[in-house]
Amino acid sequence: MEKRSGLTSTVIVSVLTLCCSTVCCATGIYAVADQGRTVVVGSAAGIPMILLGLAVWIVPPLFWLRVVEDDEADLGRR
Repeated sequence: MEKRSGLTSTVIVSVLTLCCSTVCCATGIYAVADQGRTVVVGSAAGIPMILLGLAVWIVPPLFWLRVVEDDEADLGRR
């Protein structure tokens, strides 16, 4: 059997992550801008929602860089 590249699953997961991240950021921005007048979400909850929406895109690449650096360090020891 041929090994699949995983491109299809990567694209699907990326699109789903983008959608969830966008909704989370948009809700957080709306909560901060609205200051709790028309939404049940208070403005204090808006900032963590924005940060969570951004963290989805920032943390995995940083983690991946750490993994790649560890792998390169292991190869250098051999």
